[in-house]
Amino acid sequence: MLTELQRVLQAALASDTPLETLRDAARGLPAEAQAIVASIDPDGFVVSSLLVRKLRFERICRGDTVLEQWFEREPARFTEAFRVYNREVPPRELFPQPEAAAFRDFLKRKGIIVQQSGG
Repeated sequence: MLTELQRVLQAALASDTPLETLRDAARGLPAEAQAIVASIDPDGFVVSSLLVRKLRFERICRGDTVLEQWFEREPARFTEAFRVYNREVPPRELFPQPEAAAFRDFLKRKGIIVQQSGG
């Protein structure tokens, strides 16, 4: 049960719609796990989700100066690519360089080219 609950919580915390994701995924959990999910403070969970996504975003920027410069030049394009990455690639990295490398691999698979800024 714990592994299933952790999987649901991880997916919901990384989601753009954390409460909806949590509610939908919890339906398939055992009753005991559903009771745990039901006891979660919704506002606190949303804030936690924002922090999870913010930290992941920051790891990418801190792990690769070219990606950080891309964000500075094209924040909307970078942010949209990050949203898709965050939705499709489960968080596994704890440190900036591996997270940035995973994001670069994702961009390459999607055919998104990041130009290095000149200067």
